[in-house]
Amino acid sequence: MDKHIIGENAGTLWQLLNEDNRKWELTEIKEATGFDDMELASAIGWLAREDKIQFELNKTGGKAYICLLYTSDAADEL
Repeated sequence: MDKHIIGENAGTLWQLLNEDNRKWELTEIKEATGFDDMELASAIGWLAREDKIQFELNKTGGKAYICLLYTSDAADEL
């Protein structure tokens, strides 16, 4: 996968998280974006590397969630 496409996917994911600033289940994100597993994982990795998202694991339900770590300049960086 091309680095440029990963960056575009990260931007798409960031926009989704920014539009509705809440905890998103990974399956919800896949459905909303249409990303396959690799596209979603690489976009999450990109945003995680930039400290833009937070992860939460629900151990009783076995679900993983992510949400945006909002900073005042986060919108300018993507």
